[in-house]
Amino acid sequence: MVTERILIGFYGDDFSGTTAAAETLTQSGVPTVIFTNPPTPSYLKRHFPRVRAVGIMGMARTLPADVIKQELSPVFHVMESYQAPIYLYKVCSTFDSSARVGNIGKAIELGLEIFSPEFIPVLAAAPNLGRHTVFGNHFAAVGSGEIFRLDRHPSMSKHPVTPMQEADLCRHLAKQTELRSGLINILDINAGSARINSQIDKLVASGLLIIFFDCISDNDLNTVCGTIFRRTSKIKPLFFVGSQELGYGLAAACNEARLLPDRDKMRLHDKVGNDRGPLLVLSGSCATVTGEQIRWARKNGFVDVAIHPRDLLDSDKQVSAKQISVDRALDALANGKSVILHTAIGPHDARIKAMEDMTAKLSLTNTEANETLGDELGDMARDIVGNSQVKRLVIAGGDTAGRIQKFLQIEALQVSKPIGIAAPLCYVYSKQAELNGLEMAFKGGQIGSRDYLYHAQYARTPEFEEVALGSL
Repeated sequence: MVTERILIGFYGDDFSGTTAAAETLTQSGVPTVIFTNPPTPSYLKRHFPRVRAVGIMGMARTLPADVIKQELSPVFHVMESYQAPIYLYKVCSTFDSSARVGNIGKAIELGLEIFSPEFIPVLAAAPNLGRHTVFGNHFAAVGSGEIFRLDRHPSMSKHPVTPMQEADLCRHLAKQTELRSGLINILDINAGSARINSQIDKLVASGLLIIFFDCISDNDLNTVCGTIFRRTSKIKPLFFVGSQELGYGLAAACNEARLLPDRDKMRLHDKVGNDRGPLLVLSGSCATVTGEQIRWARKNGFVDVAIHPRDLLDSDKQVSAKQISVDRALDALANGKSVILHTAIGPHDARIKAMEDMTAKLSLTNTEANETLGDELGDMARDIVGNSQVKRLVIAGGDTAGRIQKFLQIEALQVSKPIGIAAPLCYVYSKQAELNGLEMAFKGGQIGSRDYLYHAQYARTPEFEEVALGSL
């Protein structure tokens, strides 16, 4: 049986992770489009009749805790109107959050209120990215492949906004909500679905409505998703919290239930496309992985434009600093050169401390400073894209992406081609008609191989019209 309704509605708490979730679903044979504002069911039926997963790109990861429910409530209510069997609150697979910023606990409380699930499963792991949970403790790899417990991770333990100083996810979440949580560990998962269901029954009977699940491998992920879907889908909607790789497990569960169309008909178009010309990259990330990617680009022909965030905060220097960077980028693109503009190269760049000093001097909060920086980068992106022939753009940094997209008036994105893992190229649907078909990749700071930008530049993709699932 093939359903003609929305199967999965999901919200991503940052833009790069939302596109990564769309990638996992698309690759798994689930027709998916992601939007900047939640579309109504009638709009989807009219314009995107073949879509079976609908994503909403958000910025909850960067929002103060006291506004998260206000921001999410209208989105969740529209999602609930899809009457889907599965809802997903997509969080970063490093689970970085705090009681003050990006509070996941507030989102869970709202999810309980609006979707009324039996319980809320939380699975943060993303095995393909090297993020694993074992006996409740979370681990993440760095670019080299070495795996660290999260509170000892060289980048995440020192994140400038939400440093992860607790690897036990139950303890970490307890600082964000008064709701109690429990754990189903790897031994229970390895024992199979009957044991998992038995443990769920015990935890729910004890009043623990948030249940974390260990996960090391793809097999663990599929076991958890399949078990929960079979348990709840015919009784109550499933409200899942976790990483973008839940898309693989949830799609597998839908496929097992024969709810998906023929995979051969829905696979990504593999026709070789045209060369897209030079690549534009804007990076607001200070992650180690992105730093290595910037160094690679500098050595391999990219024009390197260093942006000084302190100057973008300083009203006396702001206009001239932006114009100098924009002019350099436009000149390079006009000469067929790819360009990378960056605010830092790795976590130890002196520009980070200089921005912190300027933030203190101006008596700004970190949130206010980051919002200003994001707006200025977005203004620069609009100027460069609007005054060049660039056809492909990479935004590095999940927090940066959400702020830049609004300057390009993006309404929706659709995956055009995977690039490695979790940072696909996507076609743009924009309020500015001339931007429709522009290809963008929202790349998280810790995502991608050292030569990711090479693959982003030279990937061949089909023409926009050939794979569109609908039209705005």
